[in-house]
Amino acid sequence: MNFCAPLPFDLPVASLWQAFAQSNLMGQSIVLLQIVMSVVVWSIMVGKRQELKAMETVARRFRKVFDGAHEALDIFFQQRKSDNPMAVVYQASCEKLLTTFSPEARMDLAAKRGSAAGCALTAREITLVKGVTEQALAEQIVRIERGMNMLATGATAAPLVGLLGTVWGLLDAFQSMSGKGSALLTDVAPGISSAMLTTVVGLLVAIPSGIGYNALLGRVRNLTIALDGFVDELLGRISCEYQGRES
Repeated sequence: MNFCAPLPFDLPVASLWQAFAQSNLMGQSIVLLQIVMSVVVWSIMVGKRQELKAMETVARRFRKVFDGAHEALDIFFQQRKSDNPMAVVYQASCEKLLTTFSPEARMDLAAKRGSAAGCALTAREITLVKGVTEQALAEQIVRIERGMNMLATGATAAPLVGLLGTVWGLLDAFQSMSGKGSALLTDVAPGISSAMLTTVVGLLVAIPSGIGYNALLGRVRNLTIALDGFVDELLGRISCEYQGRES
């Protein structure tokens, strides 16, 4: 028994390499482009996964601290700053909230560590705070989704580029067959094999890209929903604690 025989899964790799070597300049260029796309896509997927994981961890901690605070401004006056989307939205909302108060009221709030006693806002002022908060929310959602479009483009474009290479290669193969006046399979098989290579590589790029995109999209949606819920509660607490004066 020959234990040195090549394993079955070695054959497709050799076939792909042989098809690449037999391809024309157009086919080889498309394959190299697809390899570059694969590197970019995997870089985005790995980096985005780490980024979302860090955002989710910090967001859970921040939400737990916020839920345990007695006043909406408690965390703000504790100087707890972070670049996490939830903390950024909270910071923007609190800063706008403070600017609506008089200097004396702001000093009183700082002295009381955010206590709302003696401070009240009109419905119009609450609306201004809400507008700033929603603007900050929209900006952070864009930040959370950053890179997803590139990932979706890679998953969509890779098989299409591969299809272009295949059609181009088949066209060359049939033109070569027409020029030689031969319809033998041995004459056209190398050209057809090379033409199919770009589609195979395109699918190898697109399949993991599509799976990764859907997995990351689920995490993006969960984080966005958590951020929306936080904003709703934040604005509700601000309204309950500070709205009290007539317009």
